[in-house]
Amino acid sequence: MLLTGERWRADQVVNRGPGGLVLIPVVLGSPYVLIKKSTSTQTTVRYPARGRGALWTAGTRPPPGSTVRLLGRARADLLEALRSPATTTDLARALGVTPSAVSQHLGVLRGSGLVERERSGRQVLYLITALGTALLDQP
Repeated sequence: MLLTGERWRADQVVNRGPGGLVLIPVVLGSPYVLIKKSTSTQTTVRYPARGRGALWTAGTRPPPGSTVRLLGRARADLLEALRSPATTTDLARALGVTPSAVSQHLGVLRGSGLVERERSGRQVLYLITALGTALLDQP
């Protein structure tokens, strides 16, 4: 990775890989531009998504009471947070819990078919399934 905290320099040149360039807006992650350029396939640029400043306060809604009663507050909050795919570490930071606690809860949610995981390079992203969305969207 490049630029994990240093300033972007105008003279910085990044060549795209043979597979092209992939741009990834990040909501739950580093506030810096991260460039993965030592790859045999494609160059990846991760950057902070616009409008994420109020993401966790303005547009979110608490999980429905019935979902909280069924899953418990921690798992219901985790499921709500996964409306946008995220890593275990990102979820732990956003929810203020340990990565191991998030991992344990994700295992239960995944075993119940409410969450699935997808590998993206070295990262594993978790995302809500249609069943999980239906559970959260119930009245």
